[in-house]
This record gives sequence, structure tokens and C-alpha cells, in this order.
Amino acid sequence: MYYSYMAKLIDILKGKWRYLLVISFVLVVFIEMVVGSFILRATLYRPVQNQANKSVKSAPSAPPKTTTLETEPSKTDRKIPPEKSTTSPQKKVLFSDTLSGPDGIVTNEYVHWSRSICPYISSTWDMTSGTLLRKNGVGYSGVPTRESNNICESASNTNSSIFRLNTKDSTFTNTATSLEFQLVKHGGGGASNNVYDGVHIWTRYVSQYALYVATISRWDGTIVIKKKVPVEIAHCSSPSNDGCYYEITNELRRADLAIPGVWHHASVEAVDDARGIPHISLYIDGNKVLEGIDNSVHGPAYHSGAVGVRADNTEFFLKNFTVIGI
Repeated sequence: MYYSYMAKLIDILKGKWRYLLVISFVLVVFIEMVVGSFILRATLYRPVQNQANKSVKSAPSAPPKTTTLETEPSKTDRKIPPEKSTTSPQKKVLFSDTLSGPDGIVTNEYVHWSRSICPYISSTWDMTSGTLLRKNGVGYSGVPTRESNNICESASNTNSSIFRLNTKDSTFTNTATSLEFQLVKHGGGGASNNVYDGVHIWTRYVSQYALYVATISRWDGTIVIKKKVPVEIAHCSSPSNDGCYYEITNELRRADLAIPGVWHHASVEAVDDARGIPHISLYIDGNKVLEGIDNSVHGPAYHSGAVGVRADNTEFFLKNFTVIGI
């Protein structure tokens, strides 16, 4: 049976061998083209892929992106520039007296006016009127009595109703003079009351007739800065102790400074500007409250002198008297 089928197939294909040959040739060419194209594509693709793999391997890995906030580098990761000083150069202390020590007399007017021996001579203070004492470790005016004669032992008979204390050093120029004070009582020693009664700071004290004075507490609740000019220069109609007082600031109401039993800090700055004109400023408890300019008011300006404390008919404490150069 097998041979019969083959014989029939041969009979069918007889006469058609030419067509079969052409079809076979076409099939061979088509297969070669397909295979050749596949080999060509495989050959070209492999180097490109290898080169891409090399590029991927050699490229550094990028750091992962984060959404955290950027922070300052640590001190070990950065250069720290030197810090700029926010404070001014340290000012020089020219004079300082805490006024601490044992109770008793420090100095008094007797030492200044009398030629007799008195043990209360001070190397730093001069007193033309009244008595400077210590009490409870601070300076003290004593009860402000009014005496007709000065005496060496003046602890009780102080004559401090007119309290006048200044440094022996009279060379201070541009300075800040400061102290702490506490009022005790107005009067009490028999002296009559006056509108100017209170505590004051002197600066550029040339003499008792020529000076600047800042009222730091007055019993009527007023503070002010004044200049005193010798009467022979100013020729005022109502002199006080051979001098004429002129305000270089307006008066300012500060009733809080007239309350007894409260400590306050006061500082008076005396500074010449570039033109040589004195500026006198008053600070109370760290705040500037007054500033005056002396354009040679009724007499020449003062550019140096002693510093000190004046009080009128007032019992008070004081401590930490300091003069700083500006």
C-alpha cells in the first residue's frame, strides 16, 4: 500500500518539477535571510549591552533624596570664624570707695578747717561741711544737725544739714560718677526746710563756686542738672554762697526718688564732645533721664575737676561710690 501511495504522488508531481525547484529556491533564500538577520542583530546588540553594563558599574551611586530639613553642619565639619566682641573695651576705674567698714566717723569738716589734731583725716575725701560716717557697713550722713561750731568728735553733732563731700583728686575729666543712695528722713536736726533739700552729685568740681551738680533726689520730687558760676563772673542778682546757679536741663518730676527706705543707683556722666562742649547726663537705676549741654552758659565751661556728694537737710545712706573714665 505504501508503494502505491508513493507512486500516485510521483505521478502527480510529474511535469511540475520546475515549479517545485523554484519554490525550493525561494524557501532557501528566505530562510537564509531570516537566519542572517538574526545573527547580525545578536552580534551588534552584545557590545552595546556590555558597554552599557560597564557604564552602570563605573558610575558612582547617587545619594538617596530625602525630605528632611537641612541642618547646620557640626562644629567639626565647618570652619568657625573668630567671634566678634559684643562688649565695649573695659573702662578704667579711676576711683572707688564702697564706704564699708566699722561704724564711726570717716571724716568731717573739722579736718578741713581746723589746724588742731583730729584722727579722722582721709587720704581720698575732703569735707568742707558736715560729717561722713559709717553705719551698718555703708556710708551715712548722720542726723542732719545744724551746728554753729565744727568739732572733731561730730558723730552726734554732725552739721550735716549742709553736707559737702568731694574727692581730693581734682583731675577727673571725661567720667561717669556713680553711687547708690537711700533716703532716711527729711530734716530732723533743727535746720529749716528749703525747696532744694535732697541729695546731689557733683562733677567737674573746680571749687565750691564753680561746678556742675545733678540733683538725684529732692524731697519735692524734682530732679535737674545745673551749673554753678562764680558771682564775680556771672553777676547774678541772687547769688548762693558766692555763686550763681543756672539750669542746663529742664526740671523733671520723679516723686518715686523721694520715698525713704528704697535704694537707688545714680550716675552722672560728664563728657566733652569733638568741639570741646561738655555734655552732662544723669542716669537713674540704669536709665538716662536728663542730659544738658554747657555752651559756656554765663561763664566758661568746666573740663576737669573733683567729684563728690552734696546733701541739704537730709538723712541718707550711700555706698559704692565709683568714678570710671569714659
